Amino acid sequence: MGLVVFCNVTLKQHEKGIGKKFVNDIVSLKEVTECYNVSGQYDFMLKVMVKDMPEYQNFIMNKLASIENIGSTHSVFVMGEIKNSTELPI
Repeated sequence: MGLVVFCNVTLKQHEKGIGKKFVNDIVSLKEVTECYNVSGQYDFMLKVMVKDMPEYQNFIMNKLASIENIGSTHSVFVMGEIKNSTELPI
């Protein structure tokens, strides 16, 4: 994939059922390779992998926007990968 984006999502409402539906919808999107429920300014952080910027625009406009209860999103584009390890510090 040519473009990696961390997309932070804030929900409009925070009821248990709404959060569960959001998670179920996100899991079905092939472009989302990782999803974290986070604290702070945002509710979720998505790692999105796509071919290029037009494909990301299509993802945002046609897939992510169709999910109910999203209040806002904030995209951070990866310019270069410094470290990517799955090794656990033991």
